[in-house]
Amino acid sequence: MISESKLHRAGTLAAVAIVGSTLRAENALANPPPAPGDTSTISRATPPDDPTGGAYTTPTLLFIPAAAVPTWNARVIASVGMQGPTPADRLAAGTSLGFQPGIGGEIGLPAGFTLGAGTSWVGGDVSPTPISGGLSPYAQARYHILGGSRGLSVGTALTYKVVGFEGDPGEMEVAFSGQYRSPRYELGVQAVFGKDFATTDADGELHAYALYRIIPQLGVGAATQFRIRPLSQPGETTYDVISGAIASLTLGRWQLGALGGETMVGLSRGRTGGLAELFGSARF
Repeated sequence: MISESKLHRAGTLAAVAIVGSTLRAENALANPPPAPGDTSTISRATPPDDPTGGAYTTPTLLFIPAAAVPTWNARVIASVGMQGPTPADRLAAGTSLGFQPGIGGEIGLPAGFTLGAGTSWVGGDVSPTPISGGLSPYAQARYHILGGSRGLSVGTALTYKVVGFEGDPGEMEVAFSGQYRSPRYELGVQAVFGKDFATTDADGELHAYALYRIIPQLGVGAATQFRIRPLSQPGETTYDVISGAIASLTLGRWQLGALGGETMVGLSRGRTGGLAELFGSARF
């Protein structure tokens, strides 16, 4: 026959076990384990293997990616553009051919944010000092609103840029990007609105591209940029266009891209010139 003390101890142990189970369940609900692919922690994300390069890349520098760089991954982009004819500057061969090298970097942050900065040489923008002449530094913040590595992806970006270092307060641009990616093709449309801080100038831009992948790593297509200036200074062009064929090759974390076509940027009203652009990027 079980004694009363033994029954009391058994009841106590059962009550403790029930309370412990309840507390563990409440703690699990309040602090769930991180979901697979969750980048909200401080750990560095390891992006999955993607022969197309990932949704945070685009086949042309005319387009700002909608997706974010994977958390705590860095990406470096080097480029050179060649335009002819071009306004004379320190990197132009007379007025027949101009060069526009550029370098930039970006890093992925938690919660879908990406921060980037860099500079490019803008042909024709010449200042009195040899160091600052023609340089156009920029800083950019991007946010990935929705989407994944396949299908529709939407993002926005805020970019501050200035030509030279001669006291120009610069320009601010806000962009909204939409991309659709599949294993065989890729489409992108982007709207950009810019406001100059030194003058009353303001502009709007529409960017678009289409890419067909011959193999997952290699794609060819076309890209365009149309800019209109509803507010501009006397003598300035009120619109300009860039368009051309594009190609993109991705090898692991490395990417090479090219554009060849025509441009009206920096030229007299109604004139067009040839444009070639090469870029390479690497993710670390």
